[in-house]
Amino acid sequence: MTLIHTAELPKIEPFQYLVSLLRHAAKVALDPAAWMPWNYTEALARAEAQRAGPPPDPAA
Repeated sequence: MTLIHTAELPKIEPFQYLVSLLRHAAKVALDPAAWMPWNYTEALARAEAQRAGPPPDPAA
């Protein structure tokens, strides 16, 4: 309940937050502070960008 309430304070949807933590559990374990409810959106964006891979090279 504490985790859910902590996620609600910065207007984060608790269910989506918990799902993100589970989907990126390895990255959360490496840097838990980056995945706190008030700053996890940046860590999530970085994780999603890494999973998508580098952008295509327009010169190719």
